[in-house]
Amino acid sequence: MFRREKKNNWALINRVKYDGPCDGSPWLIYKYPEEDFVYGSQLVVNQGQEALFFKGGKALDLFGPGTHTLNTGNLPLLNKLVNLPFGGDTPFTAEIYYVNKTSKLNMNWGTQNPFPVEDPKYGILLSIRSHGTYGLRIDDTRRFVAEVVGALGATVTYEFVAAYFSGLLVSKIKNVISAYMIRRKISFLEVTGYLDEISEDCKNAVKDEFERFGAEVINFYVETIIPPKSDYEKLREYKEKCLMGKLE
Repeated sequence: MFRREKKNNWALINRVKYDGPCDGSPWLIYKYPEEDFVYGSQLVVNQGQEALFFKGGKALDLFGPGTHTLNTGNLPLLNKLVNLPFGGDTPFTAEIYYVNKTSKLNMNWGTQNPFPVEDPKYGILLSIRSHGTYGLRIDDTRRFVAEVVGALGATVTYEFVAAYFSGLLVSKIKNVISAYMIRRKISFLEVTGYLDEISEDCKNAVKDEFERFGAEVINFYVETIIPPKSDYEKLREYKEKCLMGKLE
């Protein structure tokens, strides 16, 4: 992963690279374990990655795919911050974060607890659960690292991000589902025919919040909106009585 050389009593890294976890598991942000570097070192960034220099709480120079020889020319923000003299082997310290820029399309979300909604068509109060999937991509690496790493720690997985945004997603989705059903006067017995429209409304409701963190929602799907079986049967029986004119 890295090679260390001794120069002027410094233990310095002269080649930096990250190929992902050894087990091939999905990753989102990886903090390189070393912070001592030297001008002239090589920074290797693979396809689908970006590497960000971070120091003193500031997101600094950003590198895309390729092999980069680190010098004052391509580290202007870091160089300005630390004000190092020009030199071929000048040592410096900084944090390097590798960020996975590929899209992950199978992020799961779900309402852990049911939420009460009155069926707009039949007036029966139901306990609703909903779940689905969404896709995520890091759009603004500097913003995402600055905002999310401070909250979640150095190495961040998709699972941590999903958990971090879970409260936001559930809150927005509850409001969207309730508002949509009331606006369209649709019974929960009919909701499966409207999932595409509800999904689009949910995506619009959450995308701005993700963008605030430098992330982009690629897609958003509401796959189920269901009450518990007992509530569903009660609603279905009520509908049948309405159709047969048997309600007292």
